[in-house]
Amino acid sequence: MRKIKKQFKFLKDKYFWILVGIVLLGSFLRAYNFTPWLHFELDQARDATLISEAVKGGVGELPLLGPRAAGTYLRLGPAFYYIEYISATVFHNVVSGSAKAILFFAILSIPLAYLFFRQYFSKKISLAILLIFASSLFLITYARFAWNPNLLPFFVILFLLAILKSVNKGDKKKKKTKKQLRALKRNRGIWLLVASLSYGLLSQFHFLAMIILALVGGIFLAIKRPKIKKQFWVGAVLILFFLYLPMFINEAKTGGENAKLFFKAITDKSGKKSYSLVEKAYKDFTDNSLGYWMMTTGSQRAELPYLKIKNGLPDFHCNKDCKNNLPKGMLAVLFFGLGVLLLIMDLILEKDRRKNNFLLLNGLLLLVSFIVFLPLAFDISPRFFLIITPLPFVLWGLIFRRLGMLVKNKNFAWFMAIVLVGFNLFFVINYFGQLKDAKRKAIKIGTDKIMRQKTRITLEQETAIVDYMEKFHKQNGYPVFFHGQSEFHRSFSYLLKERGILRDGLSKKDTGAFCRQGNYFLIARTQSDLNKLNNYLKRFIVVEKVPFGTLTVLHLRIKPSFVNCTVPNPKLFRTYKGEGGAIAKRYRWKEL
Repeated sequence: MRKIKKQFKFLKDKYFWILVGIVLLGSFLRAYNFTPWLHFELDQARDATLISEAVKGGVGELPLLGPRAAGTYLRLGPAFYYIEYISATVFHNVVSGSAKAILFFAILSIPLAYLFFRQYFSKKISLAILLIFASSLFLITYARFAWNPNLLPFFVILFLLAILKSVNKGDKKKKKTKKQLRALKRNRGIWLLVASLSYGLLSQFHFLAMIILALVGGIFLAIKRPKIKKQFWVGAVLILFFLYLPMFINEAKTGGENAKLFFKAITDKSGKKSYSLVEKAYKDFTDNSLGYWMMTTGSQRAELPYLKIKNGLPDFHCNKDCKNNLPKGMLAVLFFGLGVLLLIMDLILEKDRRKNNFLLLNGLLLLVSFIVFLPLAFDISPRFFLIITPLPFVLWGLIFRRLGMLVKNKNFAWFMAIVLVGFNLFFVINYFGQLKDAKRKAIKIGTDKIMRQKTRITLEQETAIVDYMEKFHKQNGYPVFFHGQSEFHRSFSYLLKERGILRDGLSKKDTGAFCRQGNYFLIARTQSDLNKLNNYLKRFIVVEKVPFGTLTVLHLRIKPSFVNCTVPNPKLFRTYKGEGGAIAKRYRWKEL
């Protein structure tokens, strides 16, 4: 009976129930109205097309390479597609089912982050920064739709935790028996295998994650030189080989096409415009400051001056928007600067080996990411910060710890955390309100630095528009021809195809086919200038203009003078499978 009581002793720990509450809060914010408010646009429709073929045709339809690394023709590994396929199969739905894998790992990242924070911080501070992590607008937003970078938070934290555990030497004060030493070495080896597994997956989700985490992990292990049996090192290599086997096979079949694009991506990633090193370093610093601030507060309005070097002298520019939001920008710089300073200081002063390892690993992540971002300073995308997911929260933990010691208040961390959580929840509620109103109002969303969206578009809104177009198809059986702006055109094409409706894009050229037997529609953002679409409209009569919140649908009829055929030819319809450009050929398993 005593043994049973000991096993359930944690149930009496108030911190355990606080942790449960935080996980439940974070889960609710990530899962609330998940399917109706799903973000489903260009990249999601591209991936859904591929996954749908695999769900219908079997695993043999899955590819050996994954999605393109943005801004390059390089293809990543296929792990993301395999995870999506499993999720879609389990939930019997390609669009929302695939995205539930993102939701699943996003929720798991919350307790995992707590385990990571506890490698250095007390329970109080760990839970305080975890509360900010769980309520972060930035992390909540990226947890609510399917995209390959969105899996990074869980696997990055798992990799960092596993790397830390793989160098653990145990309590220095206690003497260990031979049996305990063997167990410790075995545990280090097992954690090395976990690190290899997590890296093998995360490196297939984002090109920069592949580079940054390889450097961080490699340098850390080189410094610490953990004593791990050879079989575990061999096992780690074999895990990586297994996870990358599809890519190796594809490379063998194509003569290394993707590998050539990999090296080209490394040399071309720095951008087309020429900037001085000082300009890049300043932009890197300001973007990191604003990015870390956005991740932990939800604020997207903070601004900092731009720097240009003219005749060897610095020239700062700050427009009206910058001046209005400069105080928030200065707070972001203060947070980032103070956090980095405390990280360096604590790294020098910390005597506890385990805690010092934690600081060293986070310091390497900060330094390596800053250096890798440097050549990309003027092209840093918000999703890049998913690669350093736990780091901004660690910096807040260091600040809470130090300031709590100065003010001699044990609850200082909680007070500060509640303030930051309040900011995040305010912005989360506003974001949810926009998603709710997207289907019925032409809302203005203001500055969006997280997703860089012009407006909100949800799956329930897109479904309602497809219902509208399908109504006419059912009446006459004619194919649907439509034009939608680039970010959502492909998603409507996918949704129409899944309903078995023949569809094609609406041509803006006079040489296009304009057949009498067709249903014609134009879909545009409600707030966009329809005059810009005159190339399409000049050949049609607008039968009906129907608003669907942030999107408006124009039902069109061809002017008699532009009709050039009677029955459209489905063989000429676009399949939306290609991505264009010099992309490496991608084989499917069934082709082998």
